[in-house]
Amino acid sequence: MIDEDIKSVLIVEDELLIAGQLKIALLNHGYLCAGIAINYNSAKAILETTKVDLVLLDIKISGRKTGLDVALLLNTIYGIPFLFITSYNDANSLHKIKELSPKGYINKPINEITVLTTIDIILNAKRYETKKFVSIHIGATTYNINLSELIYIEAEHVYVRLCYKTKKSLVRTSLTNIVELLPNESILRISRGIAINPKFIESVTSTSIKVNREVFKLSKKYGKDVENFLNI
Repeated sequence: MIDEDIKSVLIVEDELLIAGQLKIALLNHGYLCAGIAINYNSAKAILETTKVDLVLLDIKISGRKTGLDVALLLNTIYGIPFLFITSYNDANSLHKIKELSPKGYINKPINEITVLTTIDIILNAKRYETKKFVSIHIGATTYNINLSELIYIEAEHVYVRLCYKTKKSLVRTSLTNIVELLPNESILRISRGIAINPKFIESVTSTSIKVNREVFKLSKKYGKDVENFLNI
């Protein structure tokens, strides 16, 4: 019996050596491989019969249709997220990729750590889905925090600055206090002065985290907490 909590990844890649490498990496990392498809039709057949949580997708695959056609199918019929892994990086291809709204784009030759970390972030995204607004009480004041718009919180003397997509606001409290008041998985401390909203993470390295196009230093003190939080 398959554990429904284990995520399943479909590989759409006609270079079988690369596909096999990805499959082994997925299995060793604790994911299921839903299958390997070398063309549009085989990808569609797997999607029709198998549970798939994420698709790893090359642009150039066997047959007349390309990975871009598979991406369109995923968007319009199945609603399954996908990640492009391809050697195509010309302006025309990148424009087409952006129009299809993938969850990410990785250039070949592949780096297994980069691929697996990106997959972890994508598949853990549902953990970070929270109520849009959360009310917290600090002293006699109630603050309504819009978690769907909050990107990060920055310590500033005796205040914290809440940085949203379109505005910033100051609250008189400590970073430690506001992190404790917010729902556990809605905010992640990455340094003495910064806590981020995990839903906006774009990439992670051993020393930094990119969040909504901004790069923040990841301190050693919080590095292990971040790894555990993201299951990486």
